[in-house]
Amino acid sequence: MEIIVLDIVEYAYAKLNLGLKILGRRSDGFHDILSVFQTVDLCDRLVFRHAGQGQIILSCDDADLPVGPENLVYQAISAFRSYTGMDRGVEVAIEKRIPMAAGLGGGSSDAAAVLRVLNRVWEAGLSSRELREIGAALGSDVPFFVRQKGTAIVSGRGEHLRYVPWSADVAYVLVCPGFQVHTGWAFANYKKTLTGHGEYDSFINSLKDLPVSDFWGHIENDFLPLIIQSHPETRDILSRLTDAGAIAASMSGSGSTLYGVFESRDVAEAVWARFEAEQFRTFLCCPVGE
Repeated sequence: MEIIVLDIVEYAYAKLNLGLKILGRRSDGFHDILSVFQTVDLCDRLVFRHAGQGQIILSCDDADLPVGPENLVYQAISAFRSYTGMDRGVEVAIEKRIPMAAGLGGGSSDAAAVLRVLNRVWEAGLSSRELREIGAALGSDVPFFVRQKGTAIVSGRGEHLRYVPWSADVAYVLVCPGFQVHTGWAFANYKKTLTGHGEYDSFINSLKDLPVSDFWGHIENDFLPLIIQSHPETRDILSRLTDAGAIAASMSGSGSTLYGVFESRDVAEAVWARFEAEQFRTFLCCPVGE
């Protein structure tokens, strides 16, 4: 009797950095950071199918995304097989919605989705800790995405995670200003405009949970001065978000995505529509909790 294997679908959510401080360079070449990561309901959709023994077959609906060994999904499959000793084949079709090189963690989220699915479908029985260990070798953001959804205070190079409850009913307007920022370049140049320690890290380090009502006024991103210096239009977009009623406006990760935080969904929709009408790549998002 023929066995029909149905497609396995997994969603890989984007994240916002609600603040980001760079605390210093480590001896291993990475940087210690302090940030609040939060998943939002902008996501890639990954479709998994069985393939012949040992095969890795990738496809993507965005022609700009390479589908060979340089792709994090490909690397995650290879890393999982190496860790477990399994050599099964898998085909992954990536439906790409999260902008690339935009500070939203799309590639890292896709990689973590691979680890979750292979662990489940191949019945490898790895713990979350082991999946995070595999993920950390792929990229600093991957361990956060292993849990798929939630809000966490992130430190170290991204491997130290403290998940916190989130109660704020907010909407985010994400604006992609039309240029990409590669993380390696941002880390190589941020010192020229480093803001130093400020209220954000003092506030976050003192927390046992996250009092959202006190949080928005403390957001800082150490990459933002660099991006404003390199792309002055960034400042104008942030001002427009604030003038339109955002209670906070900042940048996610090393950029380039900018976001405004709105307490009113109706106001957020109106702001989103204005940027959309001006041909910005814009998203209206909400937090995604567990």
